[in-house]
Amino acid sequence: MKPLISIIIPVYNVEKYLRRCLESLINQSLSKIEIICVNDGSKDNSLKILKEYALKDERIIVVDQQNQGVSIARNNALKYVRGEFYMFVDSDDWLDRETCEITYNYATLNHADCLMFSYTKEFGNHSVINHIFDRDYFIWDKEEVQRRLHRRLFGPIEDELSKPQDLDIMVTPCMQLFRTEKFVHIPFMDIREIGTFEDGLYQIILYKNCDRFMYIDKPYYHYLRINDSSLTTAYNPHLLCLWEKLYNYMEKYIKEWNLGDKYEQALQNRIALSVLGAGINITHSKDGLMSGGRHIKKMLKNNRYRNALLQLDITAMPFPWKVFFFLAKHMMATSLFAMMKIIEYIRIHKQ
Repeated sequence: MKPLISIIIPVYNVEKYLRRCLESLINQSLSKIEIICVNDGSKDNSLKILKEYALKDERIIVVDQQNQGVSIARNNALKYVRGEFYMFVDSDDWLDRETCEITYNYATLNHADCLMFSYTKEFGNHSVINHIFDRDYFIWDKEEVQRRLHRRLFGPIEDELSKPQDLDIMVTPCMQLFRTEKFVHIPFMDIREIGTFEDGLYQIILYKNCDRFMYIDKPYYHYLRINDSSLTTAYNPHLLCLWEKLYNYMEKYIKEWNLGDKYEQALQNRIALSVLGAGINITHSKDGLMSGGRHIKKMLKNNRYRNALLQLDITAMPFPWKVFFFLAKHMMATSLFAMMKIIEYIRIHKQ
């Protein structure tokens, strides 16, 4: 039986959540699916659970590899895809029972190369539906995909800066269905090379080649936000160097594809907004207020960040964001570090 949809799951140390994920997939109302699970060197019982389910359901393919990160795991899985479409599911998340059937029918009836749907954030004691777009559904042709979606991945411009918190609301390979013949050859950049945003780079290349995009505001995907690693993040002392490589790739795409001024401004705004993420990373170090402030000041003196911040228009931003980027623009590093500490404390404890 040739599957209609291939579902790719990278797996790493998720024994606590993996059964729920797999149960949601093997019980899909659309039976013509395959489930490609790549165990990325898990040290817990994840591989044992995968093998247990593979014995019960022949649609499950288990690939075992040494730990190389989520990007390599996904690339490895793409080699096994046989479905007309494929999708990604993270191993601590799950799908509604009708997800595959409904998204497949929408995609085929509307000749979509890519179909995106909304999702539900699961916090353990409550759930929040996230609407990626403010419409029930729409279809965009290639020109609109480039203008409304592809450029937005590089960063926000103009009135989009009024919602800086939505910088990466569209950045995820999950919650989407992709046409295999058009996109399966596209690899993920190794996250170990660029630090983060490997999903975004993947979508940038994918949407560059997308002729028809569809969105349905149906929260079929359940995104867990209360697993063992979601509340705290380890300090990465190399993050800024990795992001330099990331921005170099994005600049290269703009030049090679001759994308123009709006893309360049969008990327500059992304770089400026990333000061928050880079600063939060510094707060995860053991630095105190003065030492953390010195690290923040060093970052703010970097030409790439300095130039981006000077160009950033904060006029339309909500008041807390205006304060934050006012401090950043004026290199008030110690105050900025203190504000980031507060932001991170609130982020952790509100969950």
